[in-house]
Amino acid sequence: MKTPRRGDPTAPARARGRPPRRGNACGLAAILLAVAVTPALAQDAPDVAVRDDLADYRRIHVDVTLPRSTERRAIQVWIAGAPFDSLRDAELHSTIWIGDTSALPRTPIVEAYDACWIDALPIHRDANGAAVLDTAVEAFSCALPGMIPGVEHWLAVVSVDARGDPLHPIVSVSGRTNALDERTPPPDTRPVLFALGAIVLSLVVLLTYLRWRDATHGRRGARLAHLYVAPAVIALAVLTFYPVSYGIWLAFTDAHQSHLGEQSWVGITNFATIFVTPGIARVSLFTLLWAVANVSMHVCLGLLIATALTRPGLRGRTVYRTLLLLPWAIPGYISVLAWRGMLEPAGLLNAVLGTDLDWLTQPGAARTLVILVNIWLGVPFMMMAMSGALQSVPQEMMEAAEVDGVGRWRQFRHLTLPSLKSVVVPLSLLGFIWTINMFHVIYLMTRGAPYVGFGEPGATDILITYVYDVAFEYGNYGVAAAWSVAIFLILLGFSWLYLKKTRALEAIS
Repeated sequence: MKTPRRGDPTAPARARGRPPRRGNACGLAAILLAVAVTPALAQDAPDVAVRDDLADYRRIHVDVTLPRSTERRAIQVWIAGAPFDSLRDAELHSTIWIGDTSALPRTPIVEAYDACWIDALPIHRDANGAAVLDTAVEAFSCALPGMIPGVEHWLAVVSVDARGDPLHPIVSVSGRTNALDERTPPPDTRPVLFALGAIVLSLVVLLTYLRWRDATHGRRGARLAHLYVAPAVIALAVLTFYPVSYGIWLAFTDAHQSHLGEQSWVGITNFATIFVTPGIARVSLFTLLWAVANVSMHVCLGLLIATALTRPGLRGRTVYRTLLLLPWAIPGYISVLAWRGMLEPAGLLNAVLGTDLDWLTQPGAARTLVILVNIWLGVPFMMMAMSGALQSVPQEMMEAAEVDGVGRWRQFRHLTLPSLKSVVVPLSLLGFIWTINMFHVIYLMTRGAPYVGFGEPGATDILITYVYDVAFEYGNYGVAAAWSVAIFLILLGFSWLYLKKTRALEAIS
């Protein structure tokens, strides 16, 4: 029998001096090492049950049972259009954090985007609105939104650790919702058309009667006068009087976007609501500050510039007026958006100052800036109005005062200002009303931000912008109409008192 040599590769392992079954030992070590390196994947995946019988419009109902785990820090829901076993093939839908919920509130399910609950109670949420699950909870349910009706979706509920790594293999399950899109039936516009038709017909009858009365009394000098004024009167009634009347009626109803056309009479409930609105005192005070600061600066700066431009012997007067008129000639929304861009962290102002400040995130700075921008927009109009009024001041009176040795300041105070009273007072009143209702500056610059509390007006909100939010963000048309009526009554009372105290219009009569 031939004895194998030591170097012969055909020799048995024992004869070559190698330990037996070394390959099996290496494989076992590799498996143990992989288990030691990735202990997370040794845990069980959450048990997910899809309730197709409870599927809602664009929502899939899931019941989740969680295995015990001390490493779980969050629960993630991933979705895809096909089965998947890797998160690279799916998209993150929502995240539920794990933590202490003893001090956290429960947000009503109808107010949450990712509606989740435990034993029929809404899940806890932190200050940012993120869902938080207590560490002792073992089961919860969710109605996952954003699902396309009639399409099969694949989803996986994944437990992750503090680094965001999965603690178990990915297991996806299928689900679908067959609740099809429902189109809201068109509103019944017959009452509106009937009201408008009644208004037009009533005006036609009234104008016809007046025309007949004039003809009966022999007033034939303006036979076509009623025909000429009819289009303007009808347009004013249809486009102004009817909407105002309809808005006043809505103020006494519970009109809301959830039941359009089905409002009912609630009396003065909406007016009581506006007085208990959180932040009502703050937004009212800022509205008053906004109006007073803007109108006073418009009048003072406009009068000052107009006085300087009407001085005798000034060269280039037309050029100066043209340049100063540009802020008012450019459309307001373009000017406001340009200012907003300059105030951004990467805008012109920070580039000039060498900073990266966000000027509109601090309440005090944001309020100051919106006021300054509106002053910049309104001064040119007031300057042009004051320039026309200054040209009507009798120059003979000014020359006589100068001959008598009266100084320029005394001339301006005792002669110019009294002569401008009949112009300044109405302009100031109109400016106050316009500024109270100045919507686009606040809306385009800040939209009322920065926000100071949930459900409250923003730091830069004025009454008119807050009413817009109540109507079109919250959908509460009845309360918004009550706000509009209240603002109208406030402006009406202020206008009456202002004209009575100043008695500026008495000089005209």
